Amino acid sequence: MTKFNPHRNLFLGSSLIGWVAILLLIPPPGSPAGEVRTHNLILPRHPLTLRDCIAIALGESPKLEASGFDLLAAGWEIRAARALLWPNLTGSATGEGFSGESTGKFGIVNTTSPSGGGVNTSRNVDFAGIGLFGGKLIYPVFKDGSIFGFNDAPAVEIKRAQKDALEWTTHLTREDVIYRVTEVFIDTVSAQNRVEPIDRRLALLERSVDIQKEEQQKGLLLPADVEVVTKQLGSARSLSTIIHQQADAGYLGLLRLLGLQSSDHIRLNNTLPGPPSPPDAAQLFHTMLARHPSLLVQLANVNKAKQDYRLENYRLYPSVALHGSGLYVTDFDTDAHDLVGGVTVSIPIWDFGAQLNTVRARRDTYAAEQARLGAVGNDLASDLVKAYREIYETSESILRHEGEAGKLDRDLRVAQSQQQQGIAPPLTAIDAELALVSKQEELAIERARLLLRYAELQKAMGGTWKWIP
Repeated sequence: MTKFNPHRNLFLGSSLIGWVAILLLIPPPGSPAGEVRTHNLILPRHPLTLRDCIAIALGESPKLEASGFDLLAAGWEIRAARALLWPNLTGSATGEGFSGESTGKFGIVNTTSPSGGGVNTSRNVDFAGIGLFGGKLIYPVFKDGSIFGFNDAPAVEIKRAQKDALEWTTHLTREDVIYRVTEVFIDTVSAQNRVEPIDRRLALLERSVDIQKEEQQKGLLLPADVEVVTKQLGSARSLSTIIHQQADAGYLGLLRLLGLQSSDHIRLNNTLPGPPSPPDAAQLFHTMLARHPSLLVQLANVNKAKQDYRLENYRLYPSVALHGSGLYVTDFDTDAHDLVGGVTVSIPIWDFGAQLNTVRARRDTYAAEQARLGAVGNDLASDLVKAYREIYETSESILRHEGEAGKLDRDLRVAQSQQQQGIAPPLTAIDAELALVSKQEELAIERARLLLRYAELQKAMGGTWKWIP
């Protein structure tokens, strides 16, 4: 289980980028040629890969930092719950000054103080002081299932179950951070790689419009033909603007995920990782049902509901407590003390069924959490089936686009050869290249989508299967 230290940057704890951790310890003056300093983080000068970005984001994620502090708080709550079952000692000190007169035969003080204070001849108290010092000890012998605080009492087990749930939730949070970084990185690099083909298509359409306008002036084409290609040119310009904006938005979003400012500058490796080999579904299924964090979180919730039920059930039983107290009283001339010790047995007799109904409610909640455990397993199995279906559909689409792109590439080569021989007009080669560029863009989109499908599979597996660690 990953431990969290609030006084240490989580980035230093990532075993995947130990080399960056070493760089962080290098003094700032005169950064070496292989480093770029950005605020408190030193980044390598080479373009960042997907693994680099994931490693950095895991160290800078606010979600993971918050989860770490939640775990610390849960640990302190366990200690607090255990401490409540041990002896409790309180002390008190009171000083009082008073004056007045007797209201009857019961006087406040019936002797005169040698120091001159106290009761005068008219039985009035001019001014007197008194001090009271005491201590009280309570030790719950049997309370809410705790026997002298030595056994695993339900109150402590509840807090421990909450901590277990938080620990496994942290694993899910980590996978969510990995998926978000993967998604933004792939979208950004894919958009950057498609900028040039889309601009190429824009240039081809501009040439096509110019050629068709010339042919229209010669009476070889109708105005409707020119209008169609002009609309295509306008759409291509809008698409070119959008792809540039998508690349910029992805870049800024990635900076945010890496804990950097929008004014910072990083370079990304424009080569996307290849898709992994499809993992064995049966093996993934059994691994998922044995070690998936969502199931372990629900198991912790089941345990918490069980301990809640035990706690309320124990409250139907008598409770026993040892108690002792001591009192020391002084008027600064004379003093007295009083010591008391005993055993208190509290027996619940009648509360109109309030506690009994509370026990029944906790029992049904326990049963509901047990049933919900099966529902979590069903949801995970459904997500796994969906992930494989989407991977297949995307892979099949890539295969189809690759075949179509191969045919269009052949048509382009034929058209270019015919144009060079003077047996085909220029528009034929332009149209063929436009068709090829469009198909290649669709193929690039599908390939990026396939990577996202595998990232979704890793997220669905909760980290029990790793594509990108």
